[in-house]
Amino acid sequence: MNQVGYAFCHQFSGRSLHYGGQKLPVCARDTGFFLAFAACFVVMLLLYGRSGKRYPPVWMIVALAVLIIPTVVDAITSYAGLRESTNAVRAITGALAGTGAAALLFPLASSLMFKGEESARILERWWSLPLLLLVPAVVSLAFWPDWPGAFWFWAVLVTLSILLALFLLNYTLVSLLFAWIRGEQRAPGAAVSSVLAAFMVLAEIVLANRLHWLLYLGVRS
Repeated sequence: MNQVGYAFCHQFSGRSLHYGGQKLPVCARDTGFFLAFAACFVVMLLLYGRSGKRYPPVWMIVALAVLIIPTVVDAITSYAGLRESTNAVRAITGALAGTGAAALLFPLASSLMFKGEESARILERWWSLPLLLLVPAVVSLAFWPDWPGAFWFWAVLVTLSILLALFLLNYTLVSLLFAWIRGEQRAPGAAVSSVLAAFMVLAEIVLANRLHWLLYLGVRS
């Protein structure tokens, strides 16, 4: 789990959540992002199933994109030394960004996974956004209590969430690439795209991990 986290996160102890004295595989911001991403995608899949293919209205797309802004502002201002952030702020803004990213990806990924089904526009109603914000709210509140076994629960869950997010992104990219090169009618099935996406996830983790390690050695030297 630490090696998966090391591929994509600085893993600074002071910026990470701890349970029972043990640090999670990624920082608080990444923890919030990936947990909320996975939770939001699963919720969307349960709500819309194979019919969620069409993007929501423009105002909702803008609102979902705005959810990503707080974590960008928090990261830039804290790294620039303009202000000192906290793990609570990092986790909450990360959860907002993860929710927005998952909701934006879902229609495209769903249309590529479940071809031939009836399309339905998602998140059409004004109250869809407040309901969607329950995802980052629940995620942000859920991992604050420290209880026996909390480390293993959250460490495993956030690792699986990272893998799920990478898989969905790679699956979408692979499907779009084949559709562009070979045409929609000759694009590979879900099984082929899934195998290629899984291989890409493994390759990305290994390469990013080694690059992080080489960068660390370069900084130390």
